[in-house]
Amino acid sequence: MRVGVAYYPEHWEPSRWERDVAQMADAGIRVVRMGEFAWSRMEPEEGRFEFGFLDTVLGMMESAGIACVLGTPTASPPAWLHAKYPEIYPADKRGYRLGFGTRQQRCLNNPDMRRHSRLIVDAMASQFGNHSAVIGWQTDNEFGGNLCYCPVCQARFHEWLRGRYESLDALNRAWGTVFWSHEYSEWQQIPLPWEVKCGDAHNPSLQLDFRRFQSEATVRFQQEQIDILRAKSPERFVTHNLMGLHGSMDYYDLARNLDFVCWDNYPSTPWFVNDMGPDMTADAMRGIKQSNPWVMEQQNGITGWERMGRRPSDAQLRCWAWQTIAHGADAVVFFRWRSCLYGAEQFWHGALNHDGKPRRRYWALSDFAREVNSLSVTLDGTGVRSEVAILNSYEQHYAFQIQPQAEGLDIWRQVSRYYRALRQQGLNVDIVPLSVDLAQYRLVILPGWHIISSAEADRFKSYVRQGGTLIVGARTGVKNTENVCRTEPLPAFLSELVGLEVDDYDPLGSAEIKVETAKGRLYRVTCWADALSLKGAESIAVYTEAPFQGETALAKNRFGAGTAYYFGAFGEPAFYEDLLTSILDESGVQRVVNAPAEVDVSWRERDGVKVLFLLNLASEERTVRVSEQVFRLLGAPCEGGRITLPGFGVGIYQWLGSEEDLENEMEPSTYEHV
Repeated sequence: MRVGVAYYPEHWEPSRWERDVAQMADAGIRVVRMGEFAWSRMEPEEGRFEFGFLDTVLGMMESAGIACVLGTPTASPPAWLHAKYPEIYPADKRGYRLGFGTRQQRCLNNPDMRRHSRLIVDAMASQFGNHSAVIGWQTDNEFGGNLCYCPVCQARFHEWLRGRYESLDALNRAWGTVFWSHEYSEWQQIPLPWEVKCGDAHNPSLQLDFRRFQSEATVRFQQEQIDILRAKSPERFVTHNLMGLHGSMDYYDLARNLDFVCWDNYPSTPWFVNDMGPDMTADAMRGIKQSNPWVMEQQNGITGWERMGRRPSDAQLRCWAWQTIAHGADAVVFFRWRSCLYGAEQFWHGALNHDGKPRRRYWALSDFAREVNSLSVTLDGTGVRSEVAILNSYEQHYAFQIQPQAEGLDIWRQVSRYYRALRQQGLNVDIVPLSVDLAQYRLVILPGWHIISSAEADRFKSYVRQGGTLIVGARTGVKNTENVCRTEPLPAFLSELVGLEVDDYDPLGSAEIKVETAKGRLYRVTCWADALSLKGAESIAVYTEAPFQGETALAKNRFGAGTAYYFGAFGEPAFYEDLLTSILDESGVQRVVNAPAEVDVSWRERDGVKVLFLLNLASEERTVRVSEQVFRLLGAPCEGGRITLPGFGVGIYQWLGSEEDLENEMEPSTYEHV
């Protein structure tokens, strides 16, 4: 386990470096990330490389016992490169070139950008590839889809389409270009999905292929860096810092040739202030390679560019950091070491304020680092094991981004509805691609699998036939792989599996109607409503209001040795909590701690060692009832089978019983909300 910081020595006078390194060492910092935005210092003019400043700082870090991760600086090309090669600038949806002044102002398909990126990475790897202070590399910074609309991208897109379809006749058939008289007779006639009179109303098939193409372009851009780093720095890891619940490109494809992934975690920023949260993000990022990630940027105080957010308390920052470890992280690197004096991120605060003096955030970071370092012996080698999985696919993200269809229907919001209910049961949850072995899970959840192939459907059938439990969400099976609507009754290839057909539907959006379960419980539903025609399935909930009053909303079907459920409606939280409780019982998933809603319960384990994490995300104290067979590693003691956590309190406990004790003595019915 490691605690670290992001450090930018190029922002400070050399006379400050030694003091910074000493303060890091005193704080228990064991790893530092550097270099990812220093291209102009490393190559001040074309072909002249200056690595002396970085070499000096690496030497200081090594002397202090601090390991270093170097970032390749290609996320922010220097001004001289743009001046000499202006076509590097990306173009927006109108075809207008963007200008200098921010970061990531580059087109990843541009040959000059790619050539100079290879040159700077090669020079860095030649200089530092075998440096004893360097343990690994981060490629670029926070890749997104290369959504550039320049002439180079258009030409490359045409080449990509030729490779995929081989002929225009095949493309025209696949995309259905007869609609609006869009049939193409020359490859050059195919546009990028520009901003047009009708907004983004391009052919959905064109839009999906463009997203695929640009995602693959980003992967190819990164692969050129990986190849150089593997050749010149073979003993070091290569990783990349992902942006959490971001749907602009295929993270599974991007991560395929990385050793592990990292992600950036800022819980108080707007993109986390919703029902998704850092826990779900952490599980999704762990699922990218089904292995423990690092957090390469962890919030360390007030965030903000033009406007600042509220200041989280020191206890809250500590709780958030431990939460990432509870969900699988093997390192937490705080962003940043010191608040910057200039630039767009002046008010994105670090461990030190602008004055550089150790104050409360520094001491809080030091305390956290000491805690992590003291528990490394126990936590090293542990991982997160789950019996429940939610499937994720970035092509599904693309499909819902291209055609949202109804308010709240995007993939992550669908995932969060199930995820919150499962986490409330104290369960670890994997968020993984379909390529995983489904047999390892007792329950698999398939949120709106909009684009489906017969091969994917066969995998789901095989899983259920062999005894698995599958939940299928609404809007599954709507499209084929070219983003064209299927002719089979919904949910297309899965109708036999779920024992029903979708007879009609209503895109509710923010409107509400109610459903009633077979047990007589009423729930509010929004967003979407499918009216189901049963073909062997059993109704478990019906609508009580128009337009589908009395018709089935949810159904259950036995298939082989397993069970498939179809959720045709999107309910309130209690709807999922109650229904999933019954489904978990039937599928044999063990729940061992039933905690209040604000308490995050997670487990890490290895070779019979089980570590329980209890994190109180509320500002007031909460009490959790657990077995007394736990040994306190950190936090409040277990007294009479109860653990009382202060606001934003963290409790870490080692389970002392056997696997059988864990399953038999900690039955869900024994534990209550306190």
